[in-house]
Amino acid sequence: MRHDGKTLLILGATAYSINVIKTAKEMGIRTVVTDPVKGAKAKKYADVSYDVDTTDIETLYKIALDEKVDGVFTGYSDVNLFSARALCDKLGYPFYGTAEQIKKTTDKLLFKEMCRRYNVGTVPQYEEKDLATVPYPIIIKPADSYGSKGISVCYSFEETPSAVEKARKYSKTEQIIIEKYMGGYDVVNIDYVMQDGKILLSAFGDRYVNTEQKGLSPLTAAGVYPSRYLDKYLAVADANVKKMFYEEGMHNGTVFIQSFFDGEQFYFFEMGYRTGGGQGSIPLKAICGLDYVEYLINFALTGKMSEHDLSKIANPSYDKCSCAIVVILKAGVIGKIEGLDEIAALPENINITQFYDEGEEVKPTVIGNLGQSLCRMHFVADNFAELKKAVQSANRILKVTSTEGENMIVAGGFDGEALC
Repeated sequence: MRHDGKTLLILGATAYSINVIKTAKEMGIRTVVTDPVKGAKAKKYADVSYDVDTTDIETLYKIALDEKVDGVFTGYSDVNLFSARALCDKLGYPFYGTAEQIKKTTDKLLFKEMCRRYNVGTVPQYEEKDLATVPYPIIIKPADSYGSKGISVCYSFEETPSAVEKARKYSKTEQIIIEKYMGGYDVVNIDYVMQDGKILLSAFGDRYVNTEQKGLSPLTAAGVYPSRYLDKYLAVADANVKKMFYEEGMHNGTVFIQSFFDGEQFYFFEMGYRTGGGQGSIPLKAICGLDYVEYLINFALTGKMSEHDLSKIANPSYDKCSCAIVVILKAGVIGKIEGLDEIAALPENINITQFYDEGEEVKPTVIGNLGQSLCRMHFVADNFAELKKAVQSANRILKVTSTEGENMIVAGGFDGEALC
């Protein structure tokens, strides 16, 4: 759907926003992006950019008026969800989620409460006062953070004081969640797209994690679609989840969910009422034409997700397969990155979102969260055998060395052996 002559304000200019800007331009839209980081990667792709914090609503309001903005887009950050909602309220523009819905889906405690009301499984939870007697290992995390920030895995009571302090530091409300550590269980990624009250399961994949960094939250190494557990999910969980979103009034927008699976039941532990960092719309667009980013841009400008009925194309059991690889780096200054161009030339590769360039530092403060990711690489193939070949080729090709000449890629990445 084209919107020639319209102007879109995009909150946040990380590398994730590059695809948003490109999509908007393909739709004939003028793009304005704002981010407090000078030289943020997406700014050079936009028509206009500002170095303004995305929480500064008054300044953003003035920018929106000066630039004659027609809609506001929030992408891959929970913080920007609140800002976009507040700014749209001030401008009188549509936004797909209410402030209450955003709060329920970004605060992990409120999210768990919501799930329980609809008989949707969640991870077993403990109280801080019981830390001396709970079964270990456990995971301690902020109630309202994202991007794997502030998370620790504790194998004994002695490790908990520093983990509690770390989690509180990353929580705006200083609230924490203590849960059973579900290491060893399978993990699945779940996407829904909503259109005028239709809650549509659009993607369901297997998530593989890197567990090499002991004591830290396992980071995503890859997402593979479709999942081997799709039929089980449809049988035991999908109906309750759809009922939950519908009755909570989440009738438009997109949702991503992460869940453990023990062979019988699903245990939700993370969700977002926005596009996810896995950039699932990129392979979906290539496979079946479903594009979350396009629909959310449409909604920002018109109050409608699409002029087409999305139920006709939303189908998690599509006839191709895809994989998104996350390359995780050690701390240090990047001296040389080799092979990305060669990987991009592979016929199965459809996208590389690069977060670091040569000369940039992976700081010790980002170790244990998604800030230590070099890139996400998306591959699509006709079958898992072809996908495995492409993934293993990419692993052989890519090399990242520090200014000290050391290999910076963390061991334990996705090797493709699970693709068969």
